[in-house]
Amino acid sequence: MASTWTRIHQELSLQPEPLLFEMIERATREIEGERDDLDWKRALPKKPEAGQWSEFAKDVAAMANARGGLLVYGVRNDRVIEGVEAHAISTEHLYKWLRAHTQPFVGGVDIYQLEGNGKTVLVVDVPASAMAPHFVLGTSSRDKEQQAFAVPARFADHTTWLSEHEIERAYRDRFARQEDATKALQRHVAETREVVLGEGNDAAAWLIMVSRPTRPVPPLVPAPQRHQAADTLSAALPTAAKIRGEFSGSPMREALTGGPRVGLRRWVDGNFLTAPRQRSRGRLAMVELHHDGTVVYAVDVSQGAYRAGALPPDEFGKAVPVEAHIVQSGVCDAVALTRETQLARNLTSSTDLAATLVCDPDSHRDAHRFAGFIAVLQIHGFPEVPKDCRGPIAIRQVGYELAPLAGIEELRAAAASLASGLLNQFGVESQLL
Repeated sequence: MASTWTRIHQELSLQPEPLLFEMIERATREIEGERDDLDWKRALPKKPEAGQWSEFAKDVAAMANARGGLLVYGVRNDRVIEGVEAHAISTEHLYKWLRAHTQPFVGGVDIYQLEGNGKTVLVVDVPASAMAPHFVLGTSSRDKEQQAFAVPARFADHTTWLSEHEIERAYRDRFARQEDATKALQRHVAETREVVLGEGNDAAAWLIMVSRPTRPVPPLVPAPQRHQAADTLSAALPTAAKIRGEFSGSPMREALTGGPRVGLRRWVDGNFLTAPRQRSRGRLAMVELHHDGTVVYAVDVSQGAYRAGALPPDEFGKAVPVEAHIVQSGVCDAVALTRETQLARNLTSSTDLAATLVCDPDSHRDAHRFAGFIAVLQIHGFPEVPKDCRGPIAIRQVGYELAPLAGIEELRAAAASLASGLLNQFGVESQLL
C-alpha cells in the first residue's frame, strides 16, 4: 500500500494523501538534489546479469535499511522529467528480482506508475523495514552455487555499504525496535488500566483494548483536528454494527458525547471523563484517538450484572462479574475504531491489537477475599452465570495483527479472535465465531 506521507509531502508542506504526478513535477522544481529517502532515477531498472549485483535490489534494500523512501524512475539527476516507456515496465519482474536478490525479503514495497503531460514515471515506494538489515545477494558467473552478500544503506544522497560493526549494530537496532514496539503497546495498556481503576467504578471489571500501527504516524504529520476525530468516531459506529452482524448493542454508542476533548497528543471522548456527579447512569466507557494512530478503548463490563443481581448473594462480593456480550460488543467497537483510524490517518502498515480484562482486587479486600473474575451470559434474555464457568484470578492478554486494507470479514475475524481469546479463559465460547 503506497505511503501517503513521504519526503515530497514533507518538503512541499502537503497534507497526507496519495502521491500524484503533479506532486512529482512540483518536487523536481522545488526540491534541490536528492535525499536519503528520495532518489531520482533516469532509466528503468535492468535485469541483473550473472556475477553482478541487482542494482534494483540494492537500491530498495538501501532504502529499507535506512528510513524508507521513494525511488522515482524517469527523472534525470538534474531533475528534468524525461519519463519512461510504460510498455517496458514489468512490476512482476521487479518483484521477482527483489525476492531473488534480497535476504530477508523486503516486504511492503509498492510499485506504481504516474502519468501526466504525456509522460510516465515509475514510483517505487519503500517502507522503513522492521526486519533490517537486508542483505543483497550476488552469484558468481563461474559457480552459481557460490553467493556473496552485503548490506547497502542510504546516507544523505548516496548509497554505501555497511561495515561489519555497522551490520552488528543494525541487528541490535532490529531487536530493539521489536522490543520497543511491544513495550509501547504494553505501556498504553498499563496507563489505561491505571486510569480506569483509579477513577472508575472500583468494584468493576474493565475491558481494555489498544491498537497501535507497526509504523506509527511521524510527529511531523499534522495532528487531526477535532472535527476529524469526531468524524472517525462517528464512522466507527456503522462499521462496528457490520462487524457484529446480528449481535446487537454498542457500549461506545451510549458513551460518546459527540464532542471529543483535547488530551496529551490525543483526542478523548466518553462519559467516563466527566466529574463523578455529572456522569450518566449508563455504562462507563472511554475512547482515545492518539495523533500517532494509536487507539485506546476501555469499557466497564460489570455494571449490568451488578444491577441485575446476576451473581448469587453469597458470591456477590467474592467474584467480579464480566458480561460476555459486552466484551464481544466492546471488541467490535474497538476493531471498528482501529479500521476507521487506519482510513482517516492514511496508515499504510499493519496494526497490532491487544485486549485484556482488569479489575482492582483490593476493592474487595474489606468484605471478602477476591475470588477472581466470573463470566455472566445472556441466556433467554436474562443474565446468568454458567455452572461450569471458571473463575480466573487474572486474564491473559490476547493479541491480533490487522492488515491495513482489511475488509469486513477480516475485521470480523479479528474481533472473533480477540473475544474468544478473552472468553475462552472462562471456559465460555464467543458468539461472534
